[in-house]
Amino acid sequence: MSDVLRDLQPTRLWELFGNIARVPHGSLNEKALAGSLRLMAEEAGLTVQEDTTGNLCIAVPASPGYEKAPIVVLQGHLDMVCEKNKEVDFDFTKDAIRLVRDGDWIRADGTTLGADNGIGVAAALAVAFTNEAVHGPLEILLTVNEETGLTGALNLSPSLLKGRILLNLDSERTGGVCIGCSGGGGVTTFLPVNLVEPPGDSVGLEVKLAGLQGGHSGIDIHENRGNAVKLTARTVIALGALGVTLSDFHSGDKLNAIPREGFATCALSRKQFPRVQEIITRQSDLFKTEFPNESALQISAAQTNVPPTVLSTASSTTALAMLMAFPHGVLAMNRELDNLVETSNNLSSAHMKGNVFVVHNTPRSSLPQALQTTIDQIVAVADLAGGTNQLEDSYPGWQPNPHSKILKLFEETYHEIFGNQPRRAATHAGLECGVIGDKYEGMDMISFGPTIVNAHSPDEAVSISSVQDFWKLLLALLENSGKQGGTQ
Repeated sequence: MSDVLRDLQPTRLWELFGNIARVPHGSLNEKALAGSLRLMAEEAGLTVQEDTTGNLCIAVPASPGYEKAPIVVLQGHLDMVCEKNKEVDFDFTKDAIRLVRDGDWIRADGTTLGADNGIGVAAALAVAFTNEAVHGPLEILLTVNEETGLTGALNLSPSLLKGRILLNLDSERTGGVCIGCSGGGGVTTFLPVNLVEPPGDSVGLEVKLAGLQGGHSGIDIHENRGNAVKLTARTVIALGALGVTLSDFHSGDKLNAIPREGFATCALSRKQFPRVQEIITRQSDLFKTEFPNESALQISAAQTNVPPTVLSTASSTTALAMLMAFPHGVLAMNRELDNLVETSNNLSSAHMKGNVFVVHNTPRSSLPQALQTTIDQIVAVADLAGGTNQLEDSYPGWQPNPHSKILKLFEETYHEIFGNQPRRAATHAGLECGVIGDKYEGMDMISFGPTIVNAHSPDEAVSISSVQDFWKLLLALLENSGKQGGTQ
């Protein structure tokens, strides 16, 4: 076990999490981790099924006396979001996550941690691999590629599961239980641009914007964090007063992460270069006033080689205007549940690729019609700019069921352990529950987990003490569920 995790409880869970952190498992790169976990399960004598998409289902026999209990599905996803600070030397395709202990928190050294959803996966497997757990028959469902569109769940084989009680272990707040989530979709816009030679007296200018918090585009969208695509575009527009022409633009890496950094290459007249810093300083001050929670924001501009081509004035104006016009942030709050976002959009990335501006938006909503309206708005903006759009398949939300039997049992179990009632909540993030429930009629579901902060960013961290509470609750819930059909 990693020295960082040594002596942490529960031992088996943290040991498994350490093993998961050592194997690269970014979205679409989960094969090695899936193979490792499959081998581990088979060596323990468990039956493993795998569908054509790569989702795994591990069957775990019931504890003695609990064989007649209903099958419970423990579900998590194998992939993680791969984000790192710019200055960190790290390759997510081959490097192990470098774990750091910080008081009650486990975090990574300048990268995402993968506690989302590595802790949930480790907990499910720890149940299977420890004698501490008492339970009825279990199915451990480990899906792939959750973070970039829930495609593992969307393509889940209908024959993979027998159970109709599902515990999703992908929530990020202790003290509560999640009973609903938003649906979502995605739109990629392709905007052709005209490239021309820069003026003869030009110098190159490289603009960098960094230090934003970023974060999960569902969970953190209500916090009004700065969006690097928007702020970089606004900086280039402000520099337009000096006759700056845009040559290149890059911001945002992950579809479900709020962009933290932005880079733009421009050309401008040599005689105007001395005035650049004045505008950069003014923009930085304006942004910090507008986003007081972004205290680490930094904007810099440095002279560089003159780019061989720049966007024509018309193309530059159109591209930047399109970025400004795309919606970002909270679009509507839920009318029935306090402090819950109903509809939002994340302007997740914008990149120049040759003579095409490629932009991605990630809309979410708990209302299908509001989700479609947001998609229509994004498409309309792109159409007005002269772009074309590629729409991703939307995934369904999960409508809360306040009369759920597993919810009632969870709340009773929680009260037994902690002496109070958990908070019922829904999340604006996309959970696989909506997709799985759509595929398996009659699936009774809840979602819970330990406390994880700043998911999808290099500041991601998981609370050690909350993992202990999460584990205690999971074991008690499984035992109580087992008693429903067992002889104990």
